[in-house]
Amino acid sequence: GPPPSPPPSHPNNQPHHTTHFQTRKTNCLSKRDKSSAGRIDPRAVDICAAINERREYYTTSSCSGRCFMYVGDGIKSWHSISSDSSENEDVKGASGVPEGLATTQNNHVSTGKLGFFQRYRVNHDLIHEPARYFNISTIKEDPTGGGDPIPTVGQYDYFKSTAKGNVANGECEEGGHENTYDLGKDELNGIEQLNGSIGNGNNVENESTVPFVPATPLWLRYEPFILHVMCQSLNAASKLMNLARPSFKNVGLTTWSGSEKDYDVIPNTDDVVSPDDYQQKSNKQCKGGGPRYLVAIWGDEGLDMPLSLPTSPGVGIFYNGDEITEKNAEWLAQLVNERHVRNWRKIERFVEAMREFHNMEETDDLAHADIEADENDGVGDYDGVNQSLDGMTNYNNNSKSKSKLPIRSYDVVGDVAVLNSLPENFSEQSIQQLGETILSRNKGIKICLARTTSLSTTDRSPGSSGLVQIAGPKRAQFITSHYEYGVKCVVDLSHTFFSPRMAPERLRLSQQVARGERVLVVFAGVGMEALQIVARTEAREVFAIEKNEVAVECLRRAKRMLERNKTVTCPGGGKGAMERLHIVEGDALDILPTFECGSFDRIVAPRPKEGSSDGDLGTGDAGTAFLSAMLPLLKLKGEVHWYDFAADHELPTCERTRETVQRVCDKCGLDMEVIRVAKVGSVAKRQLRICMDFRITGINKT
Repeated sequence: GPPPSPPPSHPNNQPHHTTHFQTRKTNCLSKRDKSSAGRIDPRAVDICAAINERREYYTTSSCSGRCFMYVGDGIKSWHSISSDSSENEDVKGASGVPEGLATTQNNHVSTGKLGFFQRYRVNHDLIHEPARYFNISTIKEDPTGGGDPIPTVGQYDYFKSTAKGNVANGECEEGGHENTYDLGKDELNGIEQLNGSIGNGNNVENESTVPFVPATPLWLRYEPFILHVMCQSLNAASKLMNLARPSFKNVGLTTWSGSEKDYDVIPNTDDVVSPDDYQQKSNKQCKGGGPRYLVAIWGDEGLDMPLSLPTSPGVGIFYNGDEITEKNAEWLAQLVNERHVRNWRKIERFVEAMREFHNMEETDDLAHADIEADENDGVGDYDGVNQSLDGMTNYNNNSKSKSKLPIRSYDVVGDVAVLNSLPENFSEQSIQQLGETILSRNKGIKICLARTTSLSTTDRSPGSSGLVQIAGPKRAQFITSHYEYGVKCVVDLSHTFFSPRMAPERLRLSQQVARGERVLVVFAGVGMEALQIVARTEAREVFAIEKNEVAVECLRRAKRMLERNKTVTCPGGGKGAMERLHIVEGDALDILPTFECGSFDRIVAPRPKEGSSDGDLGTGDAGTAFLSAMLPLLKLKGEVHWYDFAADHELPTCERTRETVQRVCDKCGLDMEVIRVAKVGSVAKRQLRICMDFRITGINKT
């Protein structure tokens, strides 16, 4: 007879762990960066973006490599503890030792004001001023020493909320990328005095003129690149490790919960297995959201050496701030800088390996299988993921034959599926059947639309007659709310432009915003870039400029919803994020001159395509008027994310875009350096949207 029907607990009747993994990925990437800088290290942005755009991976922590001085045992988990007896009396445990005090294996208790492990002058870049950086007598009055600037807006309030006198240890949780800098009381006092001077790298002058004298020897350490990546399966973890090993020797699987047998293999419905076995397997599958495979990748360019001796901890072994030993400081800087350069080259090789892996069609089988699994389960991740129709079939009522549907993919915006065009030579009935098929495979989609016009208007919207509904309950207006990494925006599909395929790019942008920055978003549209930044970072203020009045109204509605969003992770929650977001309606060329020069740390300009003047066949001057108006608003060391359009053969350098930016900077009397060129998406065959990140490095006096 026919095989028995599978019990309700059969794995084919339960969500596959792919769905749990995508949920974990979304939740992890939605978290606020908990490091002291509030952002991913700039040198780690590219590798994190290359990994996170793969469906089967997401990064949980990262550090691009850093050097610092420290006192104590050198173990990051120890805290800096004040020895003030009045503070410790209230927290003593049963053993008589204050709870929370770090102890060694010999039960030695750290009691100095510096704590058991304290870092100074953390630096993720080259040491450009060796005499300043390695002068240990000026650590108190010059906390940075020319290294990483200390974020001063928002940071003091953040650390002040911790236990009195303690220093936030910057421990990295899942979703919080590590870029930590431990601040002591003296540094916090200096920060409070300088509140408002954002990341300018200037000396932090302390009222106290007493030289810094450590109680224990001072050490110099260099920590190389480290990255932790959560993988969907053991097969995906193996592929990632194979890609990383040519660049980094230390690669391994640090967490392995579950097995391929229990989680990745789903029995056929024809198999006769007892209900108890299925229930046990289902419980294993869903417990904790499926298996966890955590891969750790770290470099081998380490360095640990003393800078002073126990008998004289305040006197440097190599350099004491005098001209006689200044060459020793240059030698120390050379040791660190050589490791920085070798470390960065390895990161670049790893990025290239990940991009080649992403571009090879034969290596995309796993991701394709994941998409099909989501569709078969009826549960999909619609946060910015374009859904594939490969493998879906069109059944002919008069024949048992199957034929593949003519549409390869579609975009999902909120609860709406949007086809870029109507299939050719299809009857109205067949088009309706296509829409109903999409709705039946994706339970979160309520209606299906198809675009009938090109996006040729200035606001890049299809217009009131540019969309037709082919399936689902009739709607008078095509307005929906779209979630992306826990943040909701409102989209009028007829009168605004919005692409869910740019979700990874918006994630990359928000991960670069440091604590205390003032950010300007030009061509904001419905405002997802601005919303992501204000909701997921500790930016001091975010200004969004948009000309389209319909898009502005969508952004205002999203701002009101932001106040009630309980998933917002920035300080102050949704209400705090709403208060820091400012919406400005009007033409950017009219509004930009009204801002004060040098008032922004970062400018995001996702500009629309300007017809024939854009691209490799254009005149080359597209967007230059906007760029000329934006550059004076940047602070020194400020960054711009400039969007342009290029042909595939122009990658990876995009010299035409680089020359355009350089020409405008020269006209404005500014020096600039290109940080990176990122491929954002495709606008036509062999025509790409790119983002060139560049930094203003100085004023060109010539």
